[in-house]
Amino acid sequence: MPVEGQALRVRTPLRPRDKAFLAALAAAAVVASGVGAYLHFSRESSVAPCVTVTIPSTMGGATIHKCGADAVRFCRAGALVDSNVAAACRRQGFGV
Repeated sequence: MPVEGQALRVRTPLRPRDKAFLAALAAAAVVASGVGAYLHFSRESSVAPCVTVTIPSTMGGATIHKCGADAVRFCRAGALVDSNVAAACRRQGFGV
């Protein structure tokens, strides 16, 4: 048994004010997703040199990605501990 008045609410068309609100909401969603995509993909093109290395960890492998000064610090510290890090840093142009 349907809720009282539900059938009438379902058959009633949207008012122009409601349609305008839904259109504005859809436009805001499209703009937000466009801005989000731009920010996501523009971050990847860094001018700073980067190092990416996969190392073993307790729960499997871990991929580490560092750029700029963080990469230099990571290579200096990590190369002393792990030969995989040292090899990756040398391959990607960081002196170890």
